[in-house]
Amino acid sequence: MFILERNFQIFEKQSTIMITQFVFVGHHKERLLESIRALRTLPVEKITLFVGSRDLPGEDKVRKVAEDLKKELEVIWEVKIAEIDKKNVIRAVTQLISAINREKREGRKVVINASGSLRTLAIAGYIASCMTNSRIFTSIPKYNEEGEEIGIEEIVEVPILPVYFPSDEQMEIVEAIDGSVNSLDDLVLRLNPNVKKGSNEFQKERSRISHHLSKLERLGLIKKTKFGRNVKIELTPLGCFLAGVKQ
Repeated sequence: MFILERNFQIFEKQSTIMITQFVFVGHHKERLLESIRALRTLPVEKITLFVGSRDLPGEDKVRKVAEDLKKELEVIWEVKIAEIDKKNVIRAVTQLISAINREKREGRKVVINASGSLRTLAIAGYIASCMTNSRIFTSIPKYNEEGEEIGIEEIVEVPILPVYFPSDEQMEIVEAIDGSVNSLDDLVLRLNPNVKKGSNEFQKERSRISHHLSKLERLGLIKKTKFGRNVKIELTPLGCFLAGVKQ
């Protein structure tokens, strides 16, 4: 029996929401199959198998493993294969957050199975889990006396770190930045297109937004760069992730 089976049973009793399992596909088909089956007590409705782009070394084998898994798994579940950036962690996080949000909009939660992934993808999966409050699991391989992998010893849930989400007012500013904005005045007008520059209302908005920008900068969500006579405001990768979560 896997050590988390009791927790899975409790989770299943408490939740009627169906689940999509995201699986990062590598070269170890049997390990992946066993890890997927180990999560069988969760109310899984769909499985998404993530592979890299075709130009990556060894990716032909990964895609073959994914196709074989799909044939075996779709007898029970709805299964699809999707691409993800295995080299760029930031882009992979963004892709995962978008995919998780799509599932949430369709009424499903997501669990991530990182048992067969590259280290970069495992990191991306963990960040995405923290950002979206999704559960993530990995497996501990089992080896024989000759040191050959013969399955998995157990599957474990990786605890996620709590992420502080800014207030709705602050998130409105993050979303308005939308990558970058060339000055505080431009940001004020982006948020308040009908306000007249130089008016009392404009100055009040400028002070309010400047106050929130200082907090967002301390949280690491934005960075400021001197740009001629102005200060350019840009989202950091963390700010981009948060904006993605809110979409």
